[in-house]
Amino acid sequence: MKEKRLHLSSRPKMPCSVPVLAGILLVTMMVSAGVGAAQRQPVYINKCCRVGEYYDDSQQLCVVGGIKKWVPKVFLPAKNQIYTDVGNAPVHMKFLENKRPENCKVTAYTTDQILLMGNGSLFLSQKHSLVSSPEYCVDEKVALVCARDNGMDSLQAPEKTTSVWRCCGPNFAYDKENQTCVKLNQSHVNYGARIVQSAHVDLSFRFPDCREHAIAGIFNPDNLHEDTGSVSIDSGKIFASHEYCLEQGLDGKTVYVFSCVEHLQPDSVLVENKDLRFALYSAGLLISVIFLAATLATGYLVTSQHHVLHWRCQTHYVACLLIGDLFLAIVQLSGNSITGPACTMIAITMHFFFLAAFFWLNTMCFNIWWTFR
Repeated sequence: MKEKRLHLSSRPKMPCSVPVLAGILLVTMMVSAGVGAAQRQPVYINKCCRVGEYYDDSQQLCVVGGIKKWVPKVFLPAKNQIYTDVGNAPVHMKFLENKRPENCKVTAYTTDQILLMGNGSLFLSQKHSLVSSPEYCVDEKVALVCARDNGMDSLQAPEKTTSVWRCCGPNFAYDKENQTCVKLNQSHVNYGARIVQSAHVDLSFRFPDCREHAIAGIFNPDNLHEDTGSVSIDSGKIFASHEYCLEQGLDGKTVYVFSCVEHLQPDSVLVENKDLRFALYSAGLLISVIFLAATLATGYLVTSQHHVLHWRCQTHYVACLLIGDLFLAIVQLSGNSITGPACTMIAITMHFFFLAAFFWLNTMCFNIWWTFR
């Protein structure tokens, strides 16, 4: 028994500080695991444009040519340092493409004025303030942030008075040579996609509802009526907001006004009537009608010729030619005032009487040949 006691008493004793250190180590591991789990939770960041595009603040629209691998400067508060892998984002950050702030008036900040925080908020160096998502979006050159007044968020939407249609979709332009919309590529980096500069006009994408479209003219921003959305072209023709759309050419400078063919036709007739030649045509036709009427009156006064076949053919010929010339003069003088069923009936009548006049002229020629053969 003594030997046993001596054996047990000879064991080395464990210091009391060891369990304390083990507990501290366990707590530290748990906290680290919790922090790591928190960091692994995804943080979603709005990217103003799509990958391969960048936001041009001068045009206030996304244009092609952006860097595909781009991430803003990121600060990690947990490590108290800037994220060192430039061009890449931390694994917990997920970027949502083509997402911009909604229902607020935005202010643009250059990339050297912002700092993206690890928790998803945005630090504005000029105002020394933080902005939380989704009140901002970041891109290669600028960040769009909801405007702030006196430190409070201003969620006042920009005033929009009307909507103007743009013909092709985003990052598309009109190829006049091939008469189609084409998607822009890297060679069109300088494409000026901001067609309407006014903040009171909202752009949407669609063509007017009609079967066939045509270029009505060249767009001049001074001819856009912001209160109604209508636009006028150089000829003086005015198109309502639903009758046209705008699109830029591949040259990056010219903007075309597209409209339906039926909306262009009255304007083209009106322009042609301004030519002096059309007035002379109408005057000549009316003079012909007067002399044809005199010929008919003279023929009816000479009763001795009424039984002659040649007189009958000549009378019908002159009558048909008179009616055809009269309707043609009416069409020339009326311009674009005659439309619809009336225009159709006049065209049919003119066609019929001119064909009848040629028929009676052919009959007269045959009668002359038969008499003197």
